[in-house]
Amino acid sequence: MGGETRLPPEVSALLAELRRKGWKLILATGRDRNYVEGREDVADAFDCWVLENGMEVYLPSSRASHVYLTEGWEELRRQVLKLPFAGAKKWTFHFPKEHLGEVEKLVEKLRVQVSFKDNRGVLHALPAGVDKGVGVLKALKMLGVEGYIVALGDAMIDLDLFRVADFKAAVGNAEAEVKKEANYVAGKPNGEGASEILRKLAEGSLP
Repeated sequence: MGGETRLPPEVSALLAELRRKGWKLILATGRDRNYVEGREDVADAFDCWVLENGMEVYLPSSRASHVYLTEGWEELRRQVLKLPFAGAKKWTFHFPKEHLGEVEKLVEKLRVQVSFKDNRGVLHALPAGVDKGVGVLKALKMLGVEGYIVALGDAMIDLDLFRVADFKAAVGNAEAEVKKEANYVAGKPNGEGASEILRKLAEGSLP
């Protein structure tokens, strides 16, 4: 869910069909909760949201939220956001890759354990040990379910999600490393590729 456009109708219909068949759908995104809450086409389609690449896990049905705050994190975020190149989300921050050295100086000064996730040239900062995969496992606990995990991704930052999945699928224009790790690669890109994968899941021809 990287773009600003609404979910294609076919994708929305397939997500609804999967839910009717008993699937639990988890959105794992780099976006924050404020953004997702403003997108009813997205917000209403999923049982749980893993936000900011794993930083927050939110259950819309009960409004329960779990945020992975660690010691010193909020002060680090406050300091980094004084820098002109840094961008803010509700709990995290991001910046162009070429400014890593400047951010690392603050990290060392404040002695905060941080990991940086590269998403197409933009580095997303998270507390060490937090990622989309960790968020999905927490989401399953909050939902009270166990079972087979199917993950759909397109970018390097989704490899953490793939790490916890039993079956991994990628759209046709996914980054090369993501395709390499995937069990199935769609023949088409973007929304068309997502529709292809979701349709096969609904039909039972995948995994």
